[in-house]
Amino acid sequence: MENRSPFYNRIKKNQKQLKSYLAQQAISCYRIYDWDMPEYPLCVDVYEQQIHIAEYRTRHPLDEEEYQDWLKNCMTDIKDIFALDDTQLFLKIRERQKGESQYQKVNTVKQFTEVKENGIQFLVNLHDYLDTGLFLDHRPTRKMVMENCKGKLVLNLFAYTGSFSVYASMGGALSTTTVDLSNTYLNWAKENFKLNNLPIARHQFIKTDVKEWIKQTPPKLYDIIILDPPTHSRSSMSKSTFEIQLDHVELLTNTMNHLKPEGILYFSTNFREFRLDTKALSSFTIEDISLQTIPNDFRNKKIHYCWKIRKSDPASIQ
Repeated sequence: MENRSPFYNRIKKNQKQLKSYLAQQAISCYRIYDWDMPEYPLCVDVYEQQIHIAEYRTRHPLDEEEYQDWLKNCMTDIKDIFALDDTQLFLKIRERQKGESQYQKVNTVKQFTEVKENGIQFLVNLHDYLDTGLFLDHRPTRKMVMENCKGKLVLNLFAYTGSFSVYASMGGALSTTTVDLSNTYLNWAKENFKLNNLPIARHQFIKTDVKEWIKQTPPKLYDIIILDPPTHSRSSMSKSTFEIQLDHVELLTNTMNHLKPEGILYFSTNFREFRLDTKALSSFTIEDISLQTIPNDFRNKKIHYCWKIRKSDPASIQ
C-alpha cells in the first residue's frame, strides 16, 4: 500500500468518524479538516462537490521551493481523497485581518454555487471572497433559531448574506429584519430568499451602520434577535469604528432595548480572546450555549462563543 502523508491520513480518519453524523443529519457542507495538525495549517471545507481550503499563513522552516512542493502535495491529497480536479478546489490565503479586509474581494469571477443545508438552499461564492457566504460553524445555531421562531418577529444584525433570516423565515417567522452595511450582502440575502421561494414583501432589508442604527432607531420590539458582529470594523462607509471587546457592552445594552420582555438575543463572536463583561451586563440573564452551537465537524471548540441573553429569567415571568 502506498505511503500517504499525515495530512491525507487525517482527512481519511475524519471521514470515517464523521460518516454516520453527516448521513444522519443529511449534511453536504461541512468541515473535514480543522487545522488538526500544526504542520498543516489548513481548514478544509466541503461544499457538496467542491472544496474550499483556507491556508493560515504561519512561520515555517520551508524555503519557497519546499513550500510550493508542500502545498502542491496537500492539494493532490485532497483531490485524490474526494476524486476531484483542480477546477473544484478553491484555495484562499488567510492572514490576520482587521476591519473590512476580512470581507474584501480576492477575485471577481462572480460565480455562485447553490448548496443545501437542512433542506434550505443557499448561494455560496467560492471564488471571490475570503469567506464563502455561509459560515458553517453556525449551522446548529441557525437550526436553533428556526425551531423557535414560528409566528415571531426576528431581527438579524450584522446579517452578512442573511442565512439566519432565511432560516427564520423557513421556520415560520412572522417577519424578519435583516440589517447590514453592505449592499452586496443584502442583495445576496435577497437572492437566498428567492432561492427558497420566500416572499420578500413582508421582510425588511436595511442598509446601515448597525451600531448607530441600534442606538438611534426608536425601538420596535422583536421576539428573537441575532447579533453576530465582526471582531473589528473600520468601514469607509461607516462613520464609526467598532471593536468587539471594547464596544460589546454598549452594543448589547442598546440591542436589548429592541427585545421583547420574553424575547431571546443570540449573541456570538469568533474573537478567540473575547471576554464577556458579565458584571456590566448583570441586569440581564445570560446563558453560555457555546458548546451546544459548535457542530461535530469542527475540531476547534473555540471557533466561536455564543450566548442566549434575556431581559429576565423566564421563570419569573407570569
